Amino acid sequence: MNNKQGRPKTLTTKQIKFAQLVVYGVEGSPITKREAARIAGYSDPDSDGSRLTNAQKFPLVCAYISNLRDEVREKYGITFENHLEELGRIRDRGKKDNKNLAAAATTEIARGKVAGFYIDQKIIRHGNIDDMNLDQLYARMKTIKEKNEKIIEAKQILASEESKKENKKPEEKTLSSLENKSDQD
Repeated sequence: MNNKQGRPKTLTTKQIKFAQLVVYGVEGSPITKREAARIAGYSDPDSDGSRLTNAQKFPLVCAYISNLRDEVREKYGITFENHLEELGRIRDRGKKDNKNLAAAATTEIARGKVAGFYIDQKIIRHGNIDDMNLDQLYARMKTIKEKNEKIIEAKQILASEESKKENKKPEEKTLSSLENKSDQD
């Protein structure tokens, strides 16, 4: 997983802090990638904040951010299906009561943003899939696959690191319990 720059297969303390700030913000308030990089201690937060979320350059950081967001979704029970159901309920209540449910809708949209269902970005599209020939489609699919392979590999590395940590903990408990038993004998 080392790339040409010789980046390690593990996250640095700064990268972990950056990822946590991107996902959790400061005191529950969301912050920009630039602010997260500045608080994490990077010397050039303008470019570092953007570079750290580039999956081609820092796949481990991107995978860690993805894992943290998955934990948030799981903790708060935010799924795409639940999100759409809640928006539907808000819409239906608004139709029945003729009341302003803008605050409720805004809250539900905020839940979706926290879960990563919304991405604020502008894309200028030139043409569409219907305008592509078969070779162009295959080339585009190959590009998408290559772009995501690094994140998938990085997630596997993070998962193996977590399993190594979890496997060490029972051994430590076993050793300490054996020491306690020998002390009692």
